[in-house]
Amino acid sequence: MSDAEILLNYRFADKELLNRAFTHPSYSNLHGGKSYQRLEFLGDGILDFVVADELCRRYPDVDEGILTKMRGTVVSYRPLAQVVRQKQFDKYIKMGFGEITEKVRSDIFESICGAIYIDGGFDAARNFIIQNLSELIDGADAEYKKRDYKTALYEKYVGHEIRFADKAVNGRGHMPIFEVQLYIDGRPVSTAKGGSKKDAQQKCCQIFLEQ
Repeated sequence: MSDAEILLNYRFADKELLNRAFTHPSYSNLHGGKSYQRLEFLGDGILDFVVADELCRRYPDVDEGILTKMRGTVVSYRPLAQVVRQKQFDKYIKMGFGEITEKVRSDIFESICGAIYIDGGFDAARNFIIQNLSELIDGADAEYKKRDYKTALYEKYVGHEIRFADKAVNGRGHMPIFEVQLYIDGRPVSTAKGGSKKDAQQKCCQIFLEQ
């Protein structure tokens, strides 16, 4: 675990907390001990607060509705999982069975936040979060705008029937490409492809709003 401490840039006084932060429930169920679940629960709350506080500092004139959406671009499971993958935190995860999914990676980030908070206090946890998520926080405004075409469409076409239809799924099993068509009041208005249905829907909205 000393290698993990180097990677995290934090040295634990209580090594058991560090060990627990990387222990998946499937491992603890087979081998005993505690899993990261309680640490994840605690870390989730700390992470939300720290990112919200940082966004309020950086964007003093933005209202709370947009700040909430900006926070979502930072603390949702996909960006957290990407950070864990890039930083290679996931190589220390203890699994009893199954595979390390993106959800597990995001859980690990939250559990590390919780473990550091218990071990070193709020400032230590905050430093870890800012150190690892600063780039995402910096880009939250642009990412929110990029992702929010769907919301903009619903706001612009209040009272209209808006529907997305799945047209096709192509690509290999682990890298599917989804094709989606957007209908407004029963009329097809745009078609787009993406790595997920959500991405394809956003692109549909973007194409229609910008045409």
